[in-house]
Amino acid sequence: MKLKALRVLRFWTPIITAVGMIIIVGQEYVRPWVASSIYSEDYKKLVFYCDMAMHEEAALRQQKNKTAHEKALLLSADVGMLICHDYDKLRKVMLLHGVTEDKLAMLGLEVLEHEQITVQQMVDAHRMDRF
Repeated sequence: MKLKALRVLRFWTPIITAVGMIIIVGQEYVRPWVASSIYSEDYKKLVFYCDMAMHEEAALRQQKNKTAHEKALLLSADVGMLICHDYDKLRKVMLLHGVTEDKLAMLGLEVLEHEQITVQQMVDAHRMDRF
């Protein structure tokens, strides 16, 4: 009986180990790579559009003594900021699929290079001193 159990164990151990390794490799490496491949172009677009919406909104917020026309522009800028919600959702989906913060940062930098936006321009919209 012990010999039969040993044969069964010897047969199933490598199979279970291989399946476990495939699952681990798939979860840790393949899944983030697939998610990055699928979502990276959409993510880059949303990074760019959200950044532009932040710049427009920040520029309009700094104006004093707003006329009715400028208030309408400000409302339009607020509506434009809704794209940032889509950006945030996609960012979270990518993070849930295992894409690292570093990879997301690299995608954002690729947008900077492609659109030739200076880092200072991108950072200014995120500063809290404008409030």
